[in-house]
Amino acid sequence: MQRPEHEIALEERQTLFVKVADGAWEEDGNWGGYLQITSGGHLKGKWIDSIEGWVTPHDSKLDGVSFYDMGTHYQIWQGTRERGRPLVVEGDTLRFVTDATPARFNLSEAPYN
Repeated sequence: MQRPEHEIALEERQTLFVKVADGAWEEDGNWGGYLQITSGGHLKGKWIDSIEGWVTPHDSKLDGVSFYDMGTHYQIWQGTRERGRPLVVEGDTLRFVTDATPARFNLSEAPYN
């Protein structure tokens, strides 16, 4: 019997690769757009969004994501800093949370298919 996704240990999970597609923008080192999953498997081609803050894959794009260059790290927001929710790590899960302190993320480029 396969364990539910939320019970799979962090070290057993795959890295999720995404690309910024449709609605991409860039200004002053900050950038954003809609995130589409490019890693293999059944999630490939789906879009990143959130339901009640929990990051989930969707069949269609809903809300854009913004990446803000903070020098040593990035902040990631659903929407914008002015009208959005920052991405945080809650336990070992990503979540967009209203009025939260944004988590710090390091990003790297990877080829996508």
